[in-house]
Amino acid sequence: MSTKQKEIIKKHILGIVFSIIAFISFFFIFSIIKLNNSLPDYNNEIDISGLKSSVKIYRDSCAIPYIIAENDEDAMFALGYVHAQERMFQMDMFRRAGEGRLSEIFGSQTVFYDKLFKTLGLYKLIKENYNKYSNESKKFLEAYSNGVNAFINKTNGNFPIEFKLLEYEPYKWKPEHSLLILKMMAWQLNISWWTDIVFTHLVQKLGAEKVRDILPDYPENTPTIIPTSISNYPEVALDLIRLDRDFRQFIGFNGTHIGSNNWVINGKKSSSGKPIMANDPHLSLSAPGQWFVVVIKSPQLNAQGFTIPGVPGIVIGNNSDISWALTNIMADDCDFYNEIFDSTGTKYLFNNDWHELKIYRDSIVIKDSLTIDFEIKATHRGPIISEVHTFNKLFPNEYQNKSQMSIKWTALDFSDEQLAMIKLNKAKNWNDFKDGLKHYVAPGQNFIYADKEGNIGYVFGARLPIRGTNNTSFVFDGTTDSDDWKGYVPYDQVPKLFNPTRNFIATANNKTDKNFEYHITNLWEPNSRIEKINELLINKTKHSVQDFMSYQMDFYSNYAKNIVPYILNAFQDFEIKDKNLLLSLELLSKWDFIMHENNQTPLIYSVFYKFLLENIFLDEMGDALFNEYIFVANIPYRVINQLFEKNESSWFDNITTNNFESRDDIIRKSLSEALDYLEKKFGKHIVNWQWGNAHQISFMHTFHGVSDLLNETFDLGHFRIGGDGTTIFLSQYQLNDQFDVILGPSMRYIYDFANPDEFYFILPTGQSGNVLSEHYNDMIDFWLKGKYHKINTNIRTIESGDNDLLILNPKNN
Repeated sequence: MSTKQKEIIKKHILGIVFSIIAFISFFFIFSIIKLNNSLPDYNNEIDISGLKSSVKIYRDSCAIPYIIAENDEDAMFALGYVHAQERMFQMDMFRRAGEGRLSEIFGSQTVFYDKLFKTLGLYKLIKENYNKYSNESKKFLEAYSNGVNAFINKTNGNFPIEFKLLEYEPYKWKPEHSLLILKMMAWQLNISWWTDIVFTHLVQKLGAEKVRDILPDYPENTPTIIPTSISNYPEVALDLIRLDRDFRQFIGFNGTHIGSNNWVINGKKSSSGKPIMANDPHLSLSAPGQWFVVVIKSPQLNAQGFTIPGVPGIVIGNNSDISWALTNIMADDCDFYNEIFDSTGTKYLFNNDWHELKIYRDSIVIKDSLTIDFEIKATHRGPIISEVHTFNKLFPNEYQNKSQMSIKWTALDFSDEQLAMIKLNKAKNWNDFKDGLKHYVAPGQNFIYADKEGNIGYVFGARLPIRGTNNTSFVFDGTTDSDDWKGYVPYDQVPKLFNPTRNFIATANNKTDKNFEYHITNLWEPNSRIEKINELLINKTKHSVQDFMSYQMDFYSNYAKNIVPYILNAFQDFEIKDKNLLLSLELLSKWDFIMHENNQTPLIYSVFYKFLLENIFLDEMGDALFNEYIFVANIPYRVINQLFEKNESSWFDNITTNNFESRDDIIRKSLSEALDYLEKKFGKHIVNWQWGNAHQISFMHTFHGVSDLLNETFDLGHFRIGGDGTTIFLSQYQLNDQFDVILGPSMRYIYDFANPDEFYFILPTGQSGNVLSEHYNDMIDFWLKGKYHKINTNIRTIESGDNDLLILNPKNN
């Protein structure tokens, strides 16, 4: 080949290469422009159908919207519009999950999640009962839906990148979808049923006497009675909770310390002379987060605080007269029943008679595949939930059905939480507040209250079943009515508190009323957080907003304070030659029990605790049952205290050895194994064993784990962090895993009535769910460091500030 020919070929190749580069560059620039078009429009004036009057939406430097409307409906329309602007993909995921429509976009990997929620029938329940909702609820819901749909219609396909990657667009938003998201929140916060299945399985495997030692107790609860009928059931499999755990991980509902802290003081304990309130709900930490902050002003509605994208109204916050905050009651509002079917599978045995099962059909549409039709069965209590993890031979899977169980859950009855929220948003006093909560059912919440007159209060917000027994931690016998619910505790009998003499109210998922005659739950959180909160509020005469900020960042563990003396005592008069063991014991003896990220002692203690659980339970439970037993973290936290105090349990003995191990033997073994682990992972120098080297937080997106590229694009972190599952600043990790944080303060909120036009807040990541937005991750640093943004809600300040302004005008058709 001649030199000239080579030059021609070279130029031709270079021309092709440059053309390819130009095309790629053009495509990249075009894609960026298209994606940037998905960013919310903060500065514009838009004519839009569905409004009665113009609405102004100011946004500050954190993208907090200040909605100023001339009526409630337009305010809710605007709220729907801004929620959709910032969180449309998140909203669509949650409603799809509740409807059982995830497989339409994700394919067969989500088919069992869809079957779970179609079987529960949340969306079906809402549609069938929609006419029962109050006119005020429907007014808010319909206006809000119109706002969401106005955004969908106005977007012209320029949706966030998630929609483009999954190649679909959101369908029309309905009022029922907002109600469905409220039901999905109830499912997220409902963990009582996990233990019913696990404890029943434990009894079937190990026997009642063996299991009795490791059931969490509470001093004021009645002694635990294990039903003798359990031995007659078919084996209660763990499949359902495994399936639900997989779903929670998929959708971003990780963690089981789904509690919170809230407290309120009156003017006698406040440095400002007015009530001050604080709240930090503990939920799964994800990108984006679960809350969206907004200020809403109309002639009848003057409320601000924290909303759930997809739902019209302020869930936590304040208006011009009152403030309110929430924590999870941990209410046991769900039971399972072992059912017996006849040979045809169409009848179930109840009170010595065969009763017809309610049977109806549903279907699941699977992307690029077939549509599956299936049967749903129900008794008078509720649906048969034990069949959700199988489609017989259509979809091979790991789950094996071994028993027929029905579910009874308060959220499967009609309730109007939307009306409760509206009434709280508009409440002017204590009586209005109590009246609103009559309509509240699930998820069960501790509502604390304060008002501008200086009053403080508490209301138990839940519909609580009346049962024939206070021992509800097991699957019941469904063949009789002996364990059927006898109704619900009347609202006028649920715990309430108004202006207590100690001048403050605090809750942290603890038992709030020791003398309450009805069973609430056996799943209280360990007392560590509430003890520390009470100590802080009692030991100081006056408290300020700045004090409350400090308290919300508190890393002190009362729980660790109770455990460490047992470790030190186990090594008394014990010859120690290992240098790191000597140093570790010295560090533990001098520890202030603050779980600081830069301290080595918290890591030594936490790794010890991990091995302690394994050494006590694993030999007899086996891997599968052990992992389920410790999954709901408050169970082992409370049981370890019980076992240590008694010091006589057979659980300390390792059945795989010829010796009989005592409590102290297991403690010594666990600390020794912990040090071996730490030396292998971090080296022999204890200086490198800082808690923050292992204990870190990443805010993960729904796409996490699909590919490294998507992880890099959507996930946020890793960040070092202090605390654990027993500190006020709660930072939960899975006890059977590494120490990565999965759950913690999903927001922080502080409000002082001395400055009624201001409140303090922070979110873990940011307001926006759009990964291209500067507000996707602009609050992380403040959240980690305990800093807050101050919001001024005065209209003149809003209008005169350096804020963006979006005006929505009614369109003349």
